[in-house]
Amino acid sequence: MFITDDTIAAVSSAAGRAGRAIVRLSGPDAIAIAGRLFTPTGGAASLAEIAGFRLTDGLLYLPDESIELPGRAYIFHRPHSYTRQDVVEIHLPGSPAVATATLAAMIDAGARQAGAGEFTARAFLSGRIDLSAAEAVADVIAAADDAQLRVAQAVMGGEVHRRCSQAAGDIAEALAIVEASIDLAEEDIQLAEPGQLAGQLADVGETLNDLAATATDMPETSHLPQVVLAGRPNAGKSSLLNALAQTRRAITSSMPGTTRDVLSGLIALPGNAVVNLLDAAGFGDDSPADYLDAAAHDAATAAVTRAEPILLVIDAATQQPHQDKNLREKIRQANPNAPVLTLANKIDLLGGEIDPPVDVIATSAATGEGLDALKAVIAERLHLAVNRSGEALGLHDRQRRCLSAAATATQNAAELLADAEEIADVAELAAVELRNALAQLGAISGEVVTEDLLGIIFSRFCVGK
Repeated sequence: MFITDDTIAAVSSAAGRAGRAIVRLSGPDAIAIAGRLFTPTGGAASLAEIAGFRLTDGLLYLPDESIELPGRAYIFHRPHSYTRQDVVEIHLPGSPAVATATLAAMIDAGARQAGAGEFTARAFLSGRIDLSAAEAVADVIAAADDAQLRVAQAVMGGEVHRRCSQAAGDIAEALAIVEASIDLAEEDIQLAEPGQLAGQLADVGETLNDLAATATDMPETSHLPQVVLAGRPNAGKSSLLNALAQTRRAITSSMPGTTRDVLSGLIALPGNAVVNLLDAAGFGDDSPADYLDAAAHDAATAAVTRAEPILLVIDAATQQPHQDKNLREKIRQANPNAPVLTLANKIDLLGGEIDPPVDVIATSAATGEGLDALKAVIAERLHLAVNRSGEALGLHDRQRRCLSAAATATQNAAELLADAEEIADVAELAAVELRNALAQLGAISGEVVTEDLLGIIFSRFCVGK
């Protein structure tokens, strides 16, 4: 599936304008191909003369445009590079057009356009990193907040590999004793007591189960939870969006229907989690006046359908918290699963103490009252305070299933040995379980993996990584 003996190239900087654009090459001809277009302005005559882990300023010539651009080349010689191949990075002025033209020139010079995740795939296939670290590269790129980034960086640093390797070493040692007992059964040689070996394996299984149970969930793709503000016109949804996002995302007015589109803003929650807050203006409108109203209603309904959770905003100065049953029913029809939190907004207009029902959050976009409590409730409902705390190890569903399966197989072997008088009595059955446990752990590190699975994993990456 992955060809590794040619030279690949891709734009490795983010899309759009920036301070610089980066075009990366990896492969046996990376330095030669880059050298056909890039001329150092320092003492070196060519890129081939520059030592590894060095940089040089120079000029990049683009033949199709007949122009020269100032740039900087970073050289990494094999086998000490990220891919364990020769790698060159060309850093240029951050114009998307420049990056695209440079990539095209590199391809014309002999490179191949890299596929999604192909640089990291080469790092994995060359043994530079294990599969769990490779997956964490995509997690770092897709991290939605600081806590998720810390979790991904811990995995990329080898934490999953370290823990799995320790367990695999203990299991392999036990397997060696079990298999040796088969050969030594007729020699009346006891390598270990069955109960003692069973206890050691039970401890390993418990450790793996604990790891699978306590690890935080890593999303398969970049995903910010969507929280939607729904409510009647002039309930203060736009003001809440502005106050929570701490920016002027929506125009606010006392005139009903000022907002006609779904506006959004990012809000930070306790634990450094981030969610996308949307103002679903137009939701619940039974009789749109024109095409724009109908389009706004459709967009708002789509936002409510995807929400997790929904904030039903009522005007505390004119409405009772549970008065609008019709709108609640429409919310439930659009999204029967998301939790609905009721906000009694504009409490600053009530003057004095208020005592809302226990299931209602009192807020004021004008004074900020109740907004911190609202953020805490959202984090609790989405389990972000725990799942994004950054304290636990992060695992994908596939990795968690492999850990659980390895724990089960290890514990099965422990139970077989615990009931045996001699290891040889159950050695063949125990060996099957222990080999299965090692295979499951190998699927996490990539020691045991199929090409189809690799294709799925690296398809999550962006091109250039």
